[in-house]
Amino acid sequence: MEDLNALLFKFILIAATSPAWYPFLKAVWQEFNQAMADEGGVFGRAPTPREMEDLRREQLEREDPLVHEAWPTAGERMRGRRRLNATDRNSPRS
Repeated sequence: MEDLNALLFKFILIAATSPAWYPFLKAVWQEFNQAMADEGGVFGRAPTPREMEDLRREQLEREDPLVHEAWPTAGERMRGRRRLNATDRNSPRS
């Protein structure tokens, strides 16, 4: 009986936490399936030459999910603040 309660608790815990992990798991699956599209996806058949042209066109139109944004250095941050007058405390406010 204790095993049944533990099993039931595990299923309830998985179901209750699914809103947190399901979107992440779905995004990972879609990204992996798109990466394997040249071979037909994870469980699919190899695409025909016409389908390969369509896939390549879609890949060129799709936005890259890996984005690199440079971190500003201390000098760049200060110049940005001065440009926006965020650090000027002596100026009269209107």
